[in-house]
Amino acid sequence: MTLAASAALAVLTLGSCATINSGAALADKAPIGKKVGEAKSTYFLGLWSSKGEQNNIQEAAKNGGIKNVTQVEYIDQSIFLGLVIKHTTRVYGD
Repeated sequence: MTLAASAALAVLTLGSCATINSGAALADKAPIGKKVGEAKSTYFLGLWSSKGEQNNIQEAAKNGGIKNVTQVEYIDQSIFLGLVIKHTTRVYGD
């Protein structure tokens, strides 16, 4: 196998992918809000998390100083063929 083919295979195998799942607004025609809060964690082999159960909507709202959540997004980034997953919960509101 040539060096270029090996490099391309390594990039495809070890690259990462991101998926954003934007939840529907929690209220009909709700504005996104003026504030943004995030809670992040990393999952290893799908078995354990760097933050345990602390990566949730309440934690993200607390981190952003949000009392009224109007929109929620979940962002997952897969690394090393899914062996490591970086998960972010992002909330919007006031």
